[in-house]
Amino acid sequence: MSQAPFVAQWGVLGCGWISSEFTKDVSRPMASRGVTDVTHAIAAVGSRSLSKAEDFIAANCPRGAAGQQDGLVGFKTKAYGSYKGVIDDPNVNIVYVGTMNMCHYEDAKLALEGGKHCLLEKPATLNAAEWKHLVSIAKSKNLFLMEAVWTRFNPVMLAIQKAIHEDDVIGEIRCLYSDLSMDVYKKREDTDRLLAAELAGGALLDIGPYPLAWTMMILYRHPQNGRTAAEKVGSTMMKYHTGVDLATSFTMTFPKLNAIAYCTTNLLSAVQKHQNTRIVGSKGEILVQGYTSRPQKYILRLFAKPEKEGGAFLPDETIDMSFDGFGLYWEADAVARCLKDGLTECPEMPLDETLMTMEIFDNIRKEGGYEFSPGLEKVKS
Repeated sequence: MSQAPFVAQWGVLGCGWISSEFTKDVSRPMASRGVTDVTHAIAAVGSRSLSKAEDFIAANCPRGAAGQQDGLVGFKTKAYGSYKGVIDDPNVNIVYVGTMNMCHYEDAKLALEGGKHCLLEKPATLNAAEWKHLVSIAKSKNLFLMEAVWTRFNPVMLAIQKAIHEDDVIGEIRCLYSDLSMDVYKKREDTDRLLAAELAGGALLDIGPYPLAWTMMILYRHPQNGRTAAEKVGSTMMKYHTGVDLATSFTMTFPKLNAIAYCTTNLLSAVQKHQNTRIVGSKGEILVQGYTSRPQKYILRLFAKPEKEGGAFLPDETIDMSFDGFGLYWEADAVARCLKDGLTECPEMPLDETLMTMEIFDNIRKEGGYEFSPGLEKVKS
């Protein structure tokens, strides 16, 4: 007799765009991706407004609104006009925080102090000190905590990582170029969440985590690097008149690999749907296809004669791994498996790697002169 799958019973905080995509993704049939060991149910949704939470449920989890969800018979998603209502709901065993970046620390703290496991959207917090405090709470209560860097669980990312780390497809790693940018300059008001200082806006914290994720997964986690932190992180920042960063670039060197990463992010140029990340090795290169955050395929381009300087390439090989949905479900499945196995952190996105990334961003902001508006940082080092 087969064992029933473990059910992650999610409470969703925030009714914005990312929460909508997350909810729709985890509500997709598990059979669509061949998963049988875990499943998901949206137990509760919380907003500052009860009517907004009700509208969100009707739009994004109709099976839950009607009392039909995978994993729970007769289950109906509950709407709350407060976040605390979600935390206190006995049907919730893990909280997904999809609120504004500036609210992440306080909302995750509310969940953890209420005794609930927590998946916290990126950027986990505004600074490393806030993250350290959340980790201390989670450890004191033996609770699961993870920053939601969903790109780490994308099958294209994992296939490329295996091709480089295990199969030596492009030889010795040399350079990684990764960018994620958006064209919002002069197209949005200064009060927009990406441009407003009082909302901790800017490119670095909002979309900068994705180029960094490629660096961490491909270079930092390379077997020959031994998870050694980058020796040097250098950066350049251009600020907007509101005080947030309009464009930021940073380089990271990994001497054990003789490799360097060039990461860029800005709010000036349109996001590219095709190629944003390129990984160069001694035998050839990999061109990642699709958004930096959501790759769908990759091109393998090998040198015909890698022992010679320059020269021709062999014909390109395209590995197409396109998928349906938005792609947040792989991350959710990994979290559900952690809960099933009683883990308090995820091996693919451990607590210390989030701390490392937050410290990197702290230093980049300091070097660029980007200081948060008074009162935004709830914990300082």
